[in-house]
Amino acid sequence: MTAADSGRTKQELSAAILQTAHHLFNVHGVECVSMHQIAKSAGIGQGTLYRRYANKGDLCMDVMKDSFERFSEDIEQQLKTMVDRTVQDRLYNVVCNVIQFLETKSRFLGVMHASQLNDVQKTDFFESPPYHFIHGAICSLLKEAAEHELAYSIDPSYVAHSYISVMSPHTHMHLRTRCGYSLAEVQEQFRLTHIAPLFK
Repeated sequence: MTAADSGRTKQELSAAILQTAHHLFNVHGVECVSMHQIAKSAGIGQGTLYRRYANKGDLCMDVMKDSFERFSEDIEQQLKTMVDRTVQDRLYNVVCNVIQFLETKSRFLGVMHASQLNDVQKTDFFESPPYHFIHGAICSLLKEAAEHELAYSIDPSYVAHSYISVMSPHTHMHLRTRCGYSLAEVQEQFRLTHIAPLFK
């Protein structure tokens, strides 16, 4: 334990780690920041950091928790205010929000996903709270469309899983950086390809 470690409570150390990591990730990019750099910038020993986070993916998960909580609250509020809109409009709104979230957080999500894929001890990404929330929101809207015969015969749960697969952080980054699609084009192409054809 360093002198800096010993002068702070566990809560203060955790806050310092998360604030430092978030700042460094925003300035340098998630991939370019090492655990050593985070520990040094936070004024703590590497042992202190690794006792809390086994790897950068775990740290990203904690950094992202607050952002995702705000994101999910925004989605729920928007859906409440859109009750008079068509199911297709509400579904597209959710998708646009997810794609916008990927736009700003894709590197965080990519590191988290890769970390979980590389560590068989970790909880499956598909069992994570963010995955469950997004799947639930999409699936609920698709079920509503199916129940009111607004959509063709579909399996809402399967379609929701497939939507999330298409909207993966890695796919989004590829479309934006390698293929040259704008954010608005990615959203519109998703609507034309994956939403509109399902509805009558």
